[in-house]
Amino acid sequence: MNKLLKSIQIIRKAEKLALSYKDYGFHVAFSGGKDSQVIYELCRLADVKFKAFFYKTSVDPVELLSFIRNNYADVEWLRPELTMYQLILKKGMLPIRQARFCCEYLKERNGLNEVVITGITRAESAKRKKRKGFEVSCMKGKDKILINPILDWTLNDVFSFLKMRNIEICSLYSNRSRIGCVGCPMSPKSMRQDFACMPNFKKAYINTVKKLIEKGKYSEFESAEQVVEWWSSGKNRNTFLYEKKYQTVIDYT
Repeated sequence: MNKLLKSIQIIRKAEKLALSYKDYGFHVAFSGGKDSQVIYELCRLADVKFKAFFYKTSVDPVELLSFIRNNYADVEWLRPELTMYQLILKKGMLPIRQARFCCEYLKERNGLNEVVITGITRAESAKRKKRKGFEVSCMKGKDKILINPILDWTLNDVFSFLKMRNIEICSLYSNRSRIGCVGCPMSPKSMRQDFACMPNFKKAYINTVKKLIEKGKYSEFESAEQVVEWWSSGKNRNTFLYEKKYQTVIDYT
């Protein structure tokens, strides 16, 4: 498998750089999802020094947390000072596609002054098609070096590799194509699915929005429940409110 060998070579070539930052080598960004399982296994196959980290967000599915505990006991859990709900109250708004402050605070601040291996692939989105295998940036005055060894892998490549290595995946994949934070604004469809299967998370978001409404936020909506309904619809706010007011659906096709 040419992609497999190429990915292993990418990781091995970057190990010296990783060790110049941390004695334990690479910082593996481990979400418990299929792609992070691949990069974890690739680091083992490459025989490089690494440490895997799970960024606990407070809106992680219970099944995912149990899966990581039971199958990846060596993964270190990093917990932010603020939960997702506390962060929303601090920002005074729900995270939306155009303002995903949650990712920046809960995930992207980790791995500074380290060489971080991620499991992103170009096949995931149009935006990620522009990503590169080696990326360098600066955050809060510190280096942020990313190695993306499976960038060119397809979904089939990922599942074929996991099957070949006899690696169990999280049970959540039995009825969804992606797993991650419950309430991720990048995927309204997944958000609605998660809220239907995990109503406690939806209730927690509604309770958080109620506190925002008490502070004068989202005053154009009838209730906190309607705010969350709009948030999970994927629609423009004005479009959603217009449709609710006139009991119609705008068709752009």
